Amino acid sequence: KVSIMEGVVIKSTGDLYNVKINNNIIRCNFRGKNKLNNIFSNPIVSGDKVKVQLIDNQSGIIEKVVERKNYFIKRSLKDKKAHIVGANLDQVVVMGSIKNPYTKLKFIDKCIAASIYYNIKPILVFNKIDLLDKSENIKLNDISKIYKNAGIDTLSISANLKINLEKLLEKLLEKKTLILGNSGVGKSTLINKISPNSKQKTDSLSIKTGRGKQTTTFSESFEINKNSQIIDSPGFKEFHFFDIKKSDLKFLYPEFEFFNDKCKFNNCLHQNEPKCSVKSAINKSISKRRYNNYLSILDELD
Repeated sequence: KVSIMEGVVIKSTGDLYNVKINNNIIRCNFRGKNKLNNIFSNPIVSGDKVKVQLIDNQSGIIEKVVERKNYFIKRSLKDKKAHIVGANLDQVVVMGSIKNPYTKLKFIDKCIAASIYYNIKPILVFNKIDLLDKSENIKLNDISKIYKNAGIDTLSISANLKINLEKLLEKLLEKKTLILGNSGVGKSTLINKISPNSKQKTDSLSIKTGRGKQTTTFSESFEINKNSQIIDSPGFKEFHFFDIKKSDLKFLYPEFEFFNDKCKFNNCLHQNEPKCSVKSAINKSISKRRYNNYLSILDELD
């Protein structure tokens, strides 16, 4: 009799997947005939629930991916297909830093917008606050205020010195969280501090670019405890939307919500249309920096 079990993918490396089934890690292949619909460059990702046919107590074959509650995807630059970064998520931590490396706010805005588009709660975390001098601290406070005022859960930490780690941990308990950020921002350091079984490689920043050398190449899931997982994703420099259109973007800014239906034109994109209520709220309840990045992102979309 063929034994079919359900498990959760905790690591994907090319064509091999580590699937956790009742506390055992089973190494699995994915059946060729199921190579999934072709919009995805990677058919299976950490967080996926899968049906596995066991071969023995260490290996098996994935027969089927159980329908996802949600997923977070970006456009793969190689083949323009959708690249799934994580699935079945409760929240996304967007990780940034004010220096070593400096995270562009436009990158943060894109990650937040995509999280909202896929119905996943975003949390913004600024790391490396132990490196900041007085003026950089003021800068961080100003930036944090922008996001707090926009209704985004925002927190500043030092993973290295464990500053505010308890506060962050409270938000991660009983949840499955995807963690996103540029290379070098400290994702692996954070995971090493909060996951008992993690030994993520961490690299110092490359001198040449001041950016992190990428040390994580595939999404991998780590346990904080039995009911709390964190999925580490490869750091990316740029983040490109896959299926988000020009007309979607204004709905992905929580601070626009009150104004979106108050413009003269109901298809107003808040660019240069007359009597736009979003534009009239700039520097009042809408940050000019966020708005300018909104315009810049809008320009990239079809």
